[in-house]
Amino acid sequence: ALLARVADLGPLLASWQTVGGCGAGSATGAGAGVKWIGRGVSGGMFSVQTVGTYNRLTFKGKKEQNAFVNTLVTRNIDEKWILGANVPFVYKYFNNFFEDPQGVVPTVDVSNGGLGDLSVQVTRRLGNINATSLTALVGLPTGVYDAQYGGIPLAQHQQVGFGRFTGSLILDHTMDEIWGVIVVGGLASWRGGQNRFDSYRAPSATAYAYSGYFLGPFVPAVGLGLTGFDGHDRDKTQRENTGLLSLAPSVSIEWSTDWIALLAGAIFPYQYDGITTDANGAPKSPWGWGSWIIGLGVALSPF
Repeated sequence: ALLARVADLGPLLASWQTVGGCGAGSATGAGAGVKWIGRGVSGGMFSVQTVGTYNRLTFKGKKEQNAFVNTLVTRNIDEKWILGANVPFVYKYFNNFFEDPQGVVPTVDVSNGGLGDLSVQVTRRLGNINATSLTALVGLPTGVYDAQYGGIPLAQHQQVGFGRFTGSLILDHTMDEIWGVIVVGGLASWRGGQNRFDSYRAPSATAYAYSGYFLGPFVPAVGLGLTGFDGHDRDKTQRENTGLLSLAPSVSIEWSTDWIALLAGAIFPYQYDGITTDANGAPKSPWGWGSWIIGLGVALSPF
């Protein structure tokens, strides 16, 4: 029974790593994000998991709202190998987009949306009961990364893509208990480096742990991810106030039947950005809460 359940869990364990956003929009540094660790679904030819997330950012005193819908489709090749592809759709809304000092373009609200950066992945299950999995993921530069408004380019974190290949390695280990499940692992990401506009996204590494408790069809879970970034992101040549270190607790609850599973969760990152003055030169603490993220997900196993 344990082997069968771990085999069913296998395709799901690494599937929610991008719940905090994909493409150029993952500016909060939430690392591993909300992770699906419950019973999941099985029986179909494919595993299809869709998750929508929402967060709000403050950039140079102006509010931005980001919504992402990621759909991951995976297929078990055999008991050890899984192939998958993730399709992200991105929508971003910017309040009081900019103020033109020449007065030519008025202050307006602007939105940007569309297909983000697709990714493909391969997972190898390890161990006698497949309790450990290693996933390699490659992000493709399919999203628009040079959008403009009024002849003025959007900032790199306001784009729906980045224009560069990305890559991640994810290592998961699952420990089944009588009362529930524990998942520990790590994630190393090359987030694209520098694109042709000289915008830059720093590589990152994350260590995480999650625990879920079985209550009939429900699985409430808590998690904690620690993410470090090798420097600040840049918009062209301007440094962005991105975190260098992020500690991100998360809470979630899952509900599942044999054919459908649902997930709701939230992330509350607390981060260190190393910056001791604000935009006006006044002293500020380099520690503070980052942008919270909420997410809703559904998993199916059709055909």
